[in-house]
Amino acid sequence: MNSRVTAIVITLLVAVIAGLGAGIVTAQLGATSLGAVSAGGATFLAVATLGIAIAALLIPPNQGPPASP
Repeated sequence: MNSRVTAIVITLLVAVIAGLGAGIVTAQLGATSLGAVSAGGATFLAVATLGIAIAALLIPPNQGPPASP
């Protein structure tokens, strides 16, 4: 459980940094404010979705304690 939460938190932090970077680069290349925010938001959603999907595939779900007879 703990490793799954850690993976999701790290994925969201990486997505925030990637989205911020994409927005800054897009703004510096001369896009409008709406274009820069859209690029940053789209990058955040793409990175977060891919990261969480990969984390869900690689980290097995918690099975819980074994049931006693």
